[in-house]
Amino acid sequence: MNNDLHYLTAVDPQRNSIGRFQYLSWGEFTGTVNVAVASGQAWEIVFYQGQIVCSIDRARPNRLWQRLLRAHVGYEYIGIDLLSEAAHHSSWLGFEQKKEYWHYQGAISLMQLSEIKSSELTAILTTAAQETIFDLLQYSQGQKLTFRSQSEIFAERPLILVNTEAVIAQAEIMWQEWHTQRLGNISPNKTPAIRHPVQLYRQTTPIIYQNLVQVITGKRTLREIAAEIDEDLLLLTRSLTRYIQTGIVELIDLPDLKLPLIARQALPMSKTAIDNSVRTPSMPPKPIQSKLVICIDDNPEVCESMRSIVTDAGYRFIAIQDATQALPRLLENKPDLIFLDLIMPKINGYEICGQIRRISTFAQIPIVILTGKDGLLDRVRSKVVGASEFTCKPITKHAIVTSLAKYLSSSVIES
Repeated sequence: MNNDLHYLTAVDPQRNSIGRFQYLSWGEFTGTVNVAVASGQAWEIVFYQGQIVCSIDRARPNRLWQRLLRAHVGYEYIGIDLLSEAAHHSSWLGFEQKKEYWHYQGAISLMQLSEIKSSELTAILTTAAQETIFDLLQYSQGQKLTFRSQSEIFAERPLILVNTEAVIAQAEIMWQEWHTQRLGNISPNKTPAIRHPVQLYRQTTPIIYQNLVQVITGKRTLREIAAEIDEDLLLLTRSLTRYIQTGIVELIDLPDLKLPLIARQALPMSKTAIDNSVRTPSMPPKPIQSKLVICIDDNPEVCESMRSIVTDAGYRFIAIQDATQALPRLLENKPDLIFLDLIMPKINGYEICGQIRRISTFAQIPIVILTGKDGLLDRVRSKVVGASEFTCKPITKHAIVTSLAKYLSSSVIES
């Protein structure tokens, strides 16, 4: 087929963009299409016989994959770091010479290992393609898009293909709704940051102000915020427009997420690591400045056992048996490690863990869940709400000392 996309010169630039992709679909094009704008933004879409294999946002590929993995897979431990490691072991040959597609290769590898379901990966690839088309429609309002296509030969058929026509149709609907709400000049890839907190406080109620401050941290894009708080992106953005228009909230660009060098903890342990893990750990070194450990558990026997183990290791200890008082006590004492019971009256551990993680002061504090249940669902849910680790009851000295050594000993050495 004719791969020269430059012959399409529709008067409407948005229809021109859509027409190019429809042409590739109808012509069963196999290869890559690079799209760029003068401001430097660039995308790449891979096709196989007219259907979409994957799409790449050159400016923020790590952010996109991290967000979509959390949204469609949900497991906290599956992120771009694990994708990077999995990509090194990918057996799929379709992109053998294409290093820039490592996110896709890693995801395919994880799917083959049954860490990601095919339906979940299909949803990720579909959403990514829809967002790409949406972004192209938005950029085509004020900038000229440059298209360049390159035919490719695939070593093997892709395991998942996304319907191009369906993606285009959904992206057009999304864009029309966005445009109708007069949000055309607001990119969902922008990051809201509060520039005038005093004015914001005066224009809102204390509850709304507190909610906005927790959400608008200047560290997440609009798409990332919507995914994290499970809110519709359109409604979220529309609710912020009055503050954006008055300059109280500014939209900024964030760099892409940096990829960790390696994701050791997320990978299956080697035999040596497994052998070492079952040995009784040595006591962590006596802290120079005693760290504080808090245990939130309604069972007094558990609290006393924890107190004995923790204080013998040289750390300070506080027990909180009334879960409703957990947050005030935590804010007052600012612990270095939290042990949290999962099943308690009035409020459960999941809810408390979620509340703790929404407080910026405790964003990095290790939280170890304690529970008598040891199901996969409990482990996954604990990770989703922000838990660092999962320890089964009845508690053992080995398990608690292991957690103390893991989360506190390194900080003591450095102090």
